[in-house]
Amino acid sequence: MNVQNEIEQLTISFFKTINSKITEDNGVYQITIPENYQIYFRKSQLSITFDEQIASEQDCELIIPGNKILYQIITNCTKKGPITLKQSKMTNGNLVIRYHFFVDFSGTHQSSQLFNIDVDLQTLELTEVTEQLEDGNFSLNEKLTPETITKSYNTALEELKRKSDDMKTCFMDKVNSSFQNDLKLFSTRQDSEISELDDAINKKEETSDNFNEIQKFRFDTVEKIEKLEKEKSNLIDTLQEKHTVNLNYNLIACELISN
Repeated sequence: MNVQNEIEQLTISFFKTINSKITEDNGVYQITIPENYQIYFRKSQLSITFDEQIASEQDCELIIPGNKILYQIITNCTKKGPITLKQSKMTNGNLVIRYHFFVDFSGTHQSSQLFNIDVDLQTLELTEVTEQLEDGNFSLNEKLTPETITKSYNTALEELKRKSDDMKTCFMDKVNSSFQNDLKLFSTRQDSEISELDDAINKKEETSDNFNEIQKFRFDTVEKIEKLEKEKSNLIDTLQEKHTVNLNYNLIACELISN
């Protein structure tokens, strides 16, 4: 399942969960927001699509990574962590847990993506359920223990970090490049001024015979150089703070699948 399909599934599932009235016409969804969620979304009605072409042709909001509505949904899911029951049409009773993660890397740059990872609760190994799913109507058995859930989550999290490693590398490369560019831009001026002050001391020593005057000039100039070096050090600290990164692996929902 590609990212946009995952976004569509998450969005529609969320609005179904909060009992929204949903109608669809040629890729445009009209969603009525229940009264107790209208303050949260600041609207009573949403018109959305998951297709960029449709969004450019009609008066509706495109739901993609970074979109405000999607952010609100993910934030709400992160706080409540909904768990739903699903089953494939040809189920054999094997239980799989599907973890839905929202990976969000932020700083001077931002990168986010949805991932879903399936873990077999009997073998605690990674799997992949590709069958079409429908709402589940089954009882959970004794295999669903806290220890099993913890182990399956750790397996899913390890796989998530592996699958998002390229995304993380690309993000960190951008952050590091931005930091180096800013450092070069802001420190060049200090380096140039320090070099000019050093040259001024040498020139003063070459052109003056007054020892006291040279000493005073050297002392004053060295004081200026030390001030500039301190400013440069503070600047580096400020830039490092500016380029601080947050790497968030958020669990936003789970599905127990009878497969």
